[in-house]
Amino acid sequence: MATSIVDIPAEVLQKIAHFATLGSPLGPPKELYNCLLTCRTFNISLSPKNAGELYHVIFAQKFDILGPVYRLGSAVVREHAPHEMRRRFRAIQIFKSRSLDHPDLTDALWIAYLMVEDSDTSQKNVKQLLRAGLPSFLDRYLRHRLYEGASDNDGWPVLNEQKSLAIALSWTLASQRVMSYEHPDVCKEMMRLLRPIVFAAFRYSIFHTPESAFSYGSTFQPPSPSTKTNDEGYPTSVFPPQEIAYFGTVKRKARAPSAAIFATLLYFARTESLTVFKIPPHVTCETREEANQSGRMGACVDDIKHFYHHCRTRFADFPGIDVGIQSSARTTSPDIIICQPSLYKLGTLSGQWQGSSMYPLYAGLPSGKTMPNGSDLQYRKAVYLTIEEHFCYDENSAVPRDDPENGITNAWLPTDLQTIETDDGMQFFDGKGTFSTQYETFRHGHTNLRGQKQITDVIITGKTDDQYVAAWGGAPQILGRVRLHDGLVVLTRYSPLDTEHSQRQVLRGYVTSSQNLVGRLARPRNSDPGPHYEGVFSLSKNHTGPSRSYKFS
Repeated sequence: MATSIVDIPAEVLQKIAHFATLGSPLGPPKELYNCLLTCRTFNISLSPKNAGELYHVIFAQKFDILGPVYRLGSAVVREHAPHEMRRRFRAIQIFKSRSLDHPDLTDALWIAYLMVEDSDTSQKNVKQLLRAGLPSFLDRYLRHRLYEGASDNDGWPVLNEQKSLAIALSWTLASQRVMSYEHPDVCKEMMRLLRPIVFAAFRYSIFHTPESAFSYGSTFQPPSPSTKTNDEGYPTSVFPPQEIAYFGTVKRKARAPSAAIFATLLYFARTESLTVFKIPPHVTCETREEANQSGRMGACVDDIKHFYHHCRTRFADFPGIDVGIQSSARTTSPDIIICQPSLYKLGTLSGQWQGSSMYPLYAGLPSGKTMPNGSDLQYRKAVYLTIEEHFCYDENSAVPRDDPENGITNAWLPTDLQTIETDDGMQFFDGKGTFSTQYETFRHGHTNLRGQKQITDVIITGKTDDQYVAAWGGAPQILGRVRLHDGLVVLTRYSPLDTEHSQRQVLRGYVTSSQNLVGRLARPRNSDPGPHYEGVFSLSKNHTGPSRSYKFS
């Protein structure tokens, strides 16, 4: 006896709809929509109210689900999966339609950015965004809207939440392969657009918390930043956390990404892409040994080859995604502010780093109303660092912080700090004898932390090996400190013989999730107290084996 379609049990209809969607893992579940339109019976049986588990299963087929489950729990994710799936595909439709001025564009960009943050090894979220053509949408958006409002700001880009998200997503979805296909003229044009954000440190900050602020341990209560202007009176470029729709109708506080960090990564990647391998005619020594024997300083052929092939900004290796500053996506409590820089992980910096720095020719000049002439000119130089981390557990035995009036000039460390390596680690003391303290040295695979005891301070020592100093110049010694609550790294490069501090550099930056150490680079300021243009740096870790890191809880 024939059975009417309206007599099919609801659970059977739901299985049919589920199996129908299996053939199209990317894009919206069109097969489910078609089933909903078949008849009233199908519509009722397959509605979110009556088939919540079906929508949860389909959502898990099409998107990465571990991140939301981690933060909200399985029950909440199941409840809100139908609404969240609609939100995501509406956002994807905005990108596909190339609606640069859509009223919901900011929400759509937040959805995309959180999808990248919550991406796991299956990369379902990223595949959906790439299928929607989001990278080309972002490219078009930045060319048409990045300078929107600049005419009322002396020609400078005015950053907002939407533009910051667009710049950040441009990096998170970039790759070496895609970048290599970009036409040189297009590449140069994008660099021109990003250049002010990269070098004008006085207008575009990389710091969520004032760089001069320092505290021991992982807890810190920063001052509330202004939402109107920064300290110099310019429009703000780093925004305080705000409440957004995170999953379905569930709201969470989130912090918009730092546009300057991502713009710097994009700028380095494009600069490296445009760089043509060429041995200058004055370079005649093939090897460093040959150059040393002939008494010649400067790069040899081998140095230039290594710089070209290895000193590059690292894209995240599949299946990893670079979400910029290591964030709180997976490393902290589900209640923490989303996209907030995470606590520093001991072991992150230890090892060898290689990359480059770039100075605009006007670096060190005081700021002006407009970018100076020759703003497209900068020089790039190889940077090699070997870093060690030293840590302590007790704030009372920690090295005192520098005079706050000095800001980060000395990496929050006393000006006359001296070191002696011991069997147990590193001894720190000052020339006046006011303090002397012992820190343990982190060793990959050998350091055992003391149970749940919290680390309160991490000091950095390091060097640039003689062969790299001979090739590229620069100061050989490194001393620095880490701000544990957000991972801000401040390093000073100096030479003990340089009493005038002419070679001294101060590097301030963050380690991104693709293991780039990126940030701003300044030389000692001249007598002009006003804001200045600064250089930038991007270093990648030279991995020689598996590494371990420890999170401060």
